[in-house]
Amino acid sequence: MSDAALEAPLTLVVALAGLALGSFLNVCIYRLPAGESVVRPGSRCPGCRAPIRWYDNVPVVSWILLRGRCRRCSAAISMRYPLVEILTALLLVALWWYLGPGAAFLVAAPFALALLVLFFTDFDERLLPDAVTLSGLITGLAIAWCNPFLTGSSGRRVWLALSGAALGAGLLWGVGAVYGRLRGVEAMGLGDVKMMAMVGAFAGPVGALVTVFGASVVGAVVGVALIPIRGGTLKDALPFGCFLAPASLAALLWGQRLAQAYGRLVLPPG
Repeated sequence: MSDAALEAPLTLVVALAGLALGSFLNVCIYRLPAGESVVRPGSRCPGCRAPIRWYDNVPVVSWILLRGRCRRCSAAISMRYPLVEILTALLLVALWWYLGPGAAFLVAAPFALALLVLFFTDFDERLLPDAVTLSGLITGLAIAWCNPFLTGSSGRRVWLALSGAALGAGLLWGVGAVYGRLRGVEAMGLGDVKMMAMVGAFAGPVGALVTVFGASVVGAVVGVALIPIRGGTLKDALPFGCFLAPASLAALLWGQRLAQAYGRLVLPPG
């Protein structure tokens, strides 16, 4: 069978796997901020806490058939659940199309899923769980020697992961410390610092810089735009982790090229 003939069924497999993984990510998003196990008990209604039967737990389909409500108590089930499942499937399919089968996909896919969890936990609870950030940091360092997004020999890749983790965490911690000293407030939580350590371990020092720069620029623009809508101050508009997450994935995939393009833009030729 030709590669073209295999493309459609393999893409379908990736999409279905994404839907199933998205269902698990929903569990992580809901339970990790509360310090609950993501393994036991099984899926249950957030209203009556009754176990959800397997036929009512089919990603997206069950939510549509039940019209977004629990079969037992009719409590509303947030639309966020099918949204996360669909986003997970689309994200994995996009990475599959862009990277193809191989080491790059095997590294980028779990990294992207971790970022999706962090985006929603920060959006919902303003919390970036250690179970994701520290596990991600350890994983990034453990696979650094074969990470295709880091360049050079195995030893150099390990060095890039270590220096990226240190730079990412140190940069956010330093900015938060200076801002907090000047304003007398806490500007950056330790969750953001740990998240950037994870990002640096996967994307290296250049990726860490691209992430912080991109998230800061986009976050400032979006934050200012949201103030009249949501009220409050720039700090209240959206948690910074919501901007770090997409910027981190962009930095992993295109960090070197973005940094080079920025260098050509700001530095004179010759």
